[in-house]
Amino acid sequence: MTSTTTIIDLLRHGEVENDAVFCGSTDDVLTDNGWQQMVKSLENKGEWDLIVSASLERCQEFSELIAKEDDIDIEVDESMNEMDFGLWEGLSPEQIMHEEGELLNSWWQSPTKIVPPEGEDFHVFQARVLAYFKHVVDNNQGKRILFVSDTGPIRLIIMYILGMQDENIFRLNVDYACFSRLHIYHDEVGERGCLIQHG
Repeated sequence: MTSTTTIIDLLRHGEVENDAVFCGSTDDVLTDNGWQQMVKSLENKGEWDLIVSASLERCQEFSELIAKEDDIDIEVDESMNEMDFGLWEGLSPEQIMHEEGELLNSWWQSPTKIVPPEGEDFHVFQARVLAYFKHVVDNNQGKRILFVSDTGPIRLIIMYILGMQDENIFRLNVDYACFSRLHIYHDEVGERGCLIQHG
């Protein structure tokens, strides 16, 4: 039986200027510290055949520089962007708690059932991220791929590989510049994944 292994590395963006607020679709930028956090997280991690980046500046700017320096193919796609938090964008949890505390608590407890006001439904968010992730993997089997994205998409990908229940999304911690590695094995039987490193 022949087997091929695809290596998937996941990197969350580093610290951003407005780090205390909901920042999903808002195009916030990295601080100098955030940039250095990402550089440090990738030290001695090897080389990639492809970099896949979210289209927001906090991910794309760093990804494009790494791709250019190391002459690596890059794909930038909004499918890898964070969830759109709607009217909660730019607000801190404390601000939302003051105005809509009950709704915020309900969302934290049941993120798959509650939608932020004018925000993105969890299942729509999940579908776009995982459809694109599977597309990239299917078309790059046997390669090493670096995904640079936000907390939400990284959580969704890891949860998919581990078979975690959707409602447990907030149990998976993904800090600034968090680095994770997955192996996806392809053979005649099918495809299976394994979490090799996280955090």
